[in-house]
Amino acid sequence: MTQLNKEDLERKKIMEKYLDDRTSISNEQSIEELKEASTLIKQLNAFINESIKLSDNEIEMKIKRLISHFSINLIYELNSNIAFRRARKFEEKESITPFCFNKLQDLSYIPEDKKSIVPLGRFNKKEESRFYTTIHYAETKEQFFQTAISEIKGDTLDYINILDSIPNERLMVIYIGVFDYFLRNKKFPKFISEEETVFTEIFDSFKAKCVEKELLPLYESYILCSSFFSDILKRKGTKKLYKVTSVIASTLLDDENTEAIVYQSVEVTDEPSIVIKTDIVDKYITHRDAYCLKIQENLGYGIYNVEKINYCKIVDCQLNWETK
Repeated sequence: MTQLNKEDLERKKIMEKYLDDRTSISNEQSIEELKEASTLIKQLNAFINESIKLSDNEIEMKIKRLISHFSINLIYELNSNIAFRRARKFEEKESITPFCFNKLQDLSYIPEDKKSIVPLGRFNKKEESRFYTTIHYAETKEQFFQTAISEIKGDTLDYINILDSIPNERLMVIYIGVFDYFLRNKKFPKFISEEETVFTEIFDSFKAKCVEKELLPLYESYILCSSFFSDILKRKGTKKLYKVTSVIASTLLDDENTEAIVYQSVEVTDEPSIVIKTDIVDKYITHRDAYCLKIQENLGYGIYNVEKINYCKIVDCQLNWETK
């Protein structure tokens, strides 16, 4: 078994105390808590499906209860070999370089002075700017743009600008859905494999405590909540859905120790994406390269035939496109 480092041991100690507290209830209480988790989730699903109405305050209260009382959300360091790739469709009428954005900010998050144009999104409330991007590995060949293009629903004949970036520090993130990997005995993704030991020990400990104390309903309430979060984050976006998922994100990112959320791409199966706080982007992310692509053909399921139109190395936050 892999030896835990000092940080992992400290996190494990904190989590063990939390699990001790949670498993100090009676079997009758655990049954009631399972019913409560089920009721909260059914109400939120009914809202998403437009069967009932909920106020913003009601949604927030239900989400916060699920996160605080029925979730194991582990903050961990993202794999040191990752890089980021973000795409944006070029739809401008004018540009100094054809089909290429003029400013780096056009490829990054929407700045504070323009936040009024930010729509409600999967991980942001209205007028709340976030940096959405995909995760790939530093050694990835430059032609692998598929997931980033899919995330913005690129289509045939679209011009796409790509921003490639790297973190200068190892970001502290939460991966929504990691509990499901443990429950279903699935192999942990490469980008969190360095944390597999601490995750597994915590989940094993929680299950063992619930079995020992005959609190299976409590354990099932966590399964239910994890399945719900994992499910709704994979659904195609709607306004009602985003009302719920944006509150999940805001609640998790309110923790000053959390810098980003990792989640599965909605468009490409088993590919990772990440949403990062904008102040963290400014402090710890270096933008290195940009590409201009034209989609020759959208072949479906995240596969594209693309032509590279232009490229630039980013220097001093300036986009210096090659001359064509």
